[in-house]
Amino acid sequence: MQSEDQALRRKAERGMAAARLARTVQHDINNLLTVIFANLEMLKRSAAEGAPQRQLGRVEEAARRFEGTSRAILAFIRRPAGEVAPIRLSEALAALQPLLQMILSGPGALSVTLADADPPVLLERTALEEALLALAAQIAETQPRGLALTLTVAAEADGGQLTLALPAGPAPPALEAVAEAFRAAGGSAAAEGTGLRLRLPRHVPPG
Repeated sequence: MQSEDQALRRKAERGMAAARLARTVQHDINNLLTVIFANLEMLKRSAAEGAPQRQLGRVEEAARRFEGTSRAILAFIRRPAGEVAPIRLSEALAALQPLLQMILSGPGALSVTLADADPPVLLERTALEEALLALAAQIAETQPRGLALTLTVAAEADGGQLTLALPAGPAPPALEAVAEAFRAAGGSAAAEGTGLRLRLPRHVPPG
């Protein structure tokens, strides 16, 4: 029977192996998509107007969505856990949005509004990503379609702010994990309606 230390070490080794594999997978996906997009472009130049062009447009749209989702998944796998580093909340949410959209796939089930130039903050990015993905999964499992998760990033003079608006009803357990990711980074989390208003102070590099 494995000890707790052995289990943790094994988990870390599997994570490192997955991160190494993700690089190879991303390279292969990029090569395959290059072939797909190049051939789509040639077909679009020769296809008749009307239905053929619309069908090729739908194929291209699906390929673009696959490209975004696969990049988001592989970036998530490769990102080291436990690393606290400066980041803009808008950039983190933009990178995670394809995965949230995949989980909350119904019409209007996800709304993300990002700031144009929010300041950098210190945050363990993987903790926030894992908590938001778990929150989206819990909403998808328990709520009827059509009720939205709304994420809004705002820039403040002294830091960054993330507001979450959830469907009415009992708070999903993962909501507390989102709040804890901010508190652990020296920020604050306050209840607002059925959601949260989260703030982090601006990161000022030493010196």
